[in-house]
Amino acid sequence: MGLSRAILLSSFALGISSISLSGAQSAAPACSVQKLQGSYIFDGQGTNLHYGVFEFDGVGNFSGKQTSLRQSSVHQRENLHGTYVVNDDCTGTMVMDGQLGGTAHWDIFVTADGKKGRMIRTDAGTKGVRTFEQ
Repeated sequence: MGLSRAILLSSFALGISSISLSGAQSAAPACSVQKLQGSYIFDGQGTNLHYGVFEFDGVGNFSGKQTSLRQSSVHQRENLHGTYVVNDDCTGTMVMDGQLGGTAHWDIFVTADGKKGRMIRTDAGTKGVRTFEQ
């Protein structure tokens, strides 16, 4: 009885160890802030039209430039900068400064390979969407 109990306990411990190791490997996040790195062109619309480029640094900061066609029909060139977060489910947020009207808040959705994304503005009283790709 003692030997079979020892074998059973050893088998149980080995099984738990295998589950823990395989669980650790599969728990690696599909996305992170590092997924966005480099230059991405974008276009967007809402009340206005925007075309430009984002430069993501892979650690949560970005800069960029855009040309906007606003309701006044005057083209405006703006330097953008801000921060971003990408969660392990490939969703995230951006806070953007540098455009007319002040700080803008966005929810972002990134492909698992980090090559494309979509954005929707979340500030009350505003609407806007953008698409970006590398």
